[in-house]
Amino acid sequence: MRASTGVVRLLVAGILVWTAAGCGSAVEGAAEPASGQEGLFNPCTDIPDSVIAGVGLDPATKKVDIEGIEQPGWKICRWTSSWYFLSILSTEYLLDDVRDNQGYTKLGETPVGDRVGLQFRRESDESFEGCYLAIEAKQGSVWINIEAKAGQSHEVSTCGLVEDFATRLDSSLPR
Repeated sequence: MRASTGVVRLLVAGILVWTAAGCGSAVEGAAEPASGQEGLFNPCTDIPDSVIAGVGLDPATKKVDIEGIEQPGWKICRWTSSWYFLSILSTEYLLDDVRDNQGYTKLGETPVGDRVGLQFRRESDESFEGCYLAIEAKQGSVWINIEAKAGQSHEVSTCGLVEDFATRLDSSLPR
């Protein structure tokens, strides 16, 4: 999932303003995960670095969440390549939730090993920079996303690449 730099900055700025409002008091205790993350597959810790290296990505490029900020109901991990980002998103949302979401387009079923995946794009992605493939899992679903880097030419189709990664990573993803 790629957000524009402006959107990320707005999100971070909003969180900083919200956080600053509570700076006058200390909070004790251990940090808790964002709501809705309990029991979710964690792609950052549940997929070994050797598997990431085996599909041609550098495990050292791993980024957790969105700019390091947990997202309620999601576990997100991203790796960087020369011209794209690979993100794996884990959520409780079902494939039917994806089908019903008006913000997604070009839905189509795609085989992933012995399962069926649902391929889609964001409606707002008019330049076809990204592609998603959601796979059903006991917790809900796991999404694989390829987003081309801004200004980089695509070496292959982002949807073709997302299908390839889904197939190659299938045995490391929850059922």
